[in-house]
Amino acid sequence: MASGDTSLQPPADGIAALAWSADSSRLLVASWDSTIQLHTVTTPPSAPQIFSHPRPVLAVTFGSSPDIAYSGGLDKRIREWDFKTGECRVIGKHDDAISAMAWIPEHNILVTGSWDKSIKIWDPSAAEPLRSTSSLPERVYNLCYTPATGRILVSMAHRHVSVYAAYELSNASQEGRDAKADHTRESALKMLTRSVACMADGKGWASASIEGRIAVEYFDPDPAAQAMKYAFRAHRATVDGAEQVYPINALAYHPIHNTFASGGSDGVLSIWDHSAKKRMRLYPKYPTAISALSFSPDGTRLAIGVSYEHDNAVASPEDQARVLLLLKETVMDDCKPKARA
Repeated sequence: MASGDTSLQPPADGIAALAWSADSSRLLVASWDSTIQLHTVTTPPSAPQIFSHPRPVLAVTFGSSPDIAYSGGLDKRIREWDFKTGECRVIGKHDDAISAMAWIPEHNILVTGSWDKSIKIWDPSAAEPLRSTSSLPERVYNLCYTPATGRILVSMAHRHVSVYAAYELSNASQEGRDAKADHTRESALKMLTRSVACMADGKGWASASIEGRIAVEYFDPDPAAQAMKYAFRAHRATVDGAEQVYPINALAYHPIHNTFASGGSDGVLSIWDHSAKKRMRLYPKYPTAISALSFSPDGTRLAIGVSYEHDNAVASPEDQARVLLLLKETVMDDCKPKARA
């Protein structure tokens, strides 16, 4: 564990997702222990509020305020949480596990993705919250939203990628119709995509695979923009003379510096400058896999979920049971790009 990380009370099982409130005061943790945790960031850290679910939770996001949140997972239901009143209500469901979600504050809509090969658009304030369902070619694994250009990226199984404009999702929600993708494409990664993160400037995204590879791609279909995309190998090591390849489980872009962090099953956390095409920082190794990453919107903290990912045989039950929830508070300086000559 890197020195200087602040330790928070972790859940009892693996960390599936992390999400910050817009004011950076609260952190939500979705876990395989069938709970979400609400941490109010204080010094020293205080115990979280814990909210139970019937099944493991895979996705979580804050809504219109730090008191409102949404969660989803293996029980297929979308829950709305009001932390001020303690109330919880089910606003709807998918036909299979809910794997990803994003709140679009400009339009006050929630977008959820599922293994049932669909995305759904919800207006939680409406009498009938479900406003639109769009069928997709494959299971949804990841969603990311970039407010800078108002785009939603949907990453699916078998390398499918769809890009939606936020205003189109809003219009589809108001008109009760399927949302039309701005465009679709095939991922630059040949193996299963484990994580995606949209650039802070909204021009593109990074994606990472189970095969220790990261791709940087751009939304603009212009050939000049597409010529800028590239991929590189990362989170690999030589073990007994052979190359060991580790899945890259988590990516997150710094909201101000537009550099990104990657975390893998090797327990390694790195910071990358996609424009300069180089690694800026390599932190000391963590005791087991990094399963989730999320920068606070003000850019001062990086939340790190460290938990075993069940992607390789580990003899030690201690490694499988180890779960850490950490805050790195040096990232405003660590993620600042070096001035180019």
